[in-house]
Formats: sequence, structure tokens, C-alpha cells
Amino acid sequence: MTEEEQKAYFAKREQELLDKCRIKSKEQFLDECRKTGIYEEWYAFICDRSKPVSIDEDTVYYGKSGKTIVSYPFHRWDIAFRELLIYKEEYEWEATGALYRITSVKWKSDANITATFGNTMMIREYRFSEHPEQDMLDDGWVYDHYDRYMGYSVYHKSVSTGSLMRKAFIVFTFTKRTDKRDADMFGFTEGTYLHGTYRYPVPQDLRARIKSERDFPFRISDELCKTLTERLAKNLIEDEFEALRAFQDAGRNALSAAFDPKLSAQDQKKAFAKASNSAEIGNPAVENYEDSRCYIVIHNNLRRAYDRAGLKW
Repeated sequence: MTEEEQKAYFAKREQELLDKCRIKSKEQFLDECRKTGIYEEWYAFICDRSKPVSIDEDTVYYGKSGKTIVSYPFHRWDIAFRELLIYKEEYEWEATGALYRITSVKWKSDANITATFGNTMMIREYRFSEHPEQDMLDDGWVYDHYDRYMGYSVYHKSVSTGSLMRKAFIVFTFTKRTDKRDADMFGFTEGTYLHGTYRYPVPQDLRARIKSERDFPFRISDELCKTLTERLAKNLIEDEFEALRAFQDAGRNALSAAFDPKLSAQDQKKAFAKASNSAEIGNPAVENYEDSRCYIVIHNNLRRAYDRAGLKW
């Protein structure tokens, strides 16, 4: 392919991508924002983390730390507009004064799913060893390779969707207004809105339906989401609060037990991290993503432990 042919090919490809965009220019973006009721103060055309959404030449920034880097500058407008619509929905809901709202319902497995083939799924596992471990091979895992950069071995195996479903969860993600009880128990700022999660075991009588109404990897149909919400989420906020309180106590106890004045600062930090991680195991309210209710509890616990040990946070 000559240089001219290459240029023609890439120009055609770029035009095809542009044609698929809903919003193709800054002027159209501004017009769509006006028509949709998106306020000008919600966005900026430079990187500005004080705005819900901001846009520079190759990146869209949203929330406190989210960002999407684009391959072509015209992709910015659709991405930014989508994030603004999400913010607008959240803003309008908060104005109602409601205590909480469920934002997503998904099924989730603790297994690391990499592909799906009908009723079979490929899952992956890691072990921090260079050579195949016999117990993994005996359990049906196939040794892939050793990742020298990460320092672990990679395994895979195929399992039935049904076997994963027996160990799966229905995960509810929600946004909740912080009330006095939350502020007193967890130290959240009263009146703010934070994201939380809670997971319930998959009801046995709905496993087959979830299998048939599921899209890879974890999405399920709107009608099934409604059914699961009505069945499981009647006490969602109370369930999550109690689980988060139990997790806070477990984390503090684990961190207290991990404190050893004879350790170096580096080793003490490692011991605290290991203890904090161990307290997360099995708790249905634990979903450690930035600025979630659980994330704040984890970091508040760690700060208390660091202060006790005289470590810099």
C-alpha cells in the first residue's frame, strides 16, 4: 500500500467513525446541551475537576477522578454529553429529597470471567508462583504462563454457567443521601450523596431465568431487574447499614491486632493493608471503589490505625 493509499484508507475510516457520532462538533454539543436543559456551569472546555464534566483536546473528565481518553477529537462530544446526562439525572433526583435510589441491578460471580460460549464460561485464576501448582492442576485448571512482570502464574478453565450461578450474587448499586445515623456511625458528611452496594445470593428459583435473560458479562433484563428488586431489596438500606457497621468493627479489630511496635514503618503498612483486606472477605456491603460508602469506611479505619502507629497517611 502506497503512502497515498494509506492516507485515503485512514481518511475513509475516520469519516466512517465520525458518521456514527450523534454529536459531531462543539457547536452541536452546545446546542444539544441547551435543548436538553444542561446548564453551562456544569461543563468546561479545559480540564477542570470542579465541574461535573470537562473536556480538553483528547480527554473527557467526569466526577472526581473519571476520565476517558479518545482516539479522535470528535468522540469527545458524545462521551461528554452522555456523562452530562448521567449527572443531570443524579442532580434532578437529589432535588427530590428522596433518601436513596437503586442505580443498577447485576449478577456477579467472584470468578474472573473472561469469555462466554453458550452455557459455558472461561474463567481465569492467578497464583503467585513461577511453576504450575499441583493442587490447581488437580482441580481442573490449565496452566497458561508465568507473568514475569506481575510475578504470578495464570491459569484458566471452562465451567458451566449453572455452576457459577450457584455461587453468584445479585448486586444492587444505589445512591443514598447521608443521614444523621450514617454520619454518627461512619463519619460521613451529613446531607451528601454517596454510592453503596449490597449483594444477595441468587434465588434458586430464578437461576434458570437469569441464565436465559443475561448478557455477557453481568447485565440482566429490565423486567428481571424489577422482579429481583421487588423480591430482594425490600430492606436494602437497613441490610447495607448493618453489614457496613459489622465491616467497620471487623476492620478496626483486624487493624488493632495487626499493630506491632517492633515493625518498621514499611512492614507495618503492609501488615495493616493485609489486615484491612482480610476484613473485607465475605461482607455483602464491601465494594471497594473510590468514594463509595465502603471505601470511606476502609480509609477512615486505616487513618485511625496509622495515627495510632505514628505513621504518615
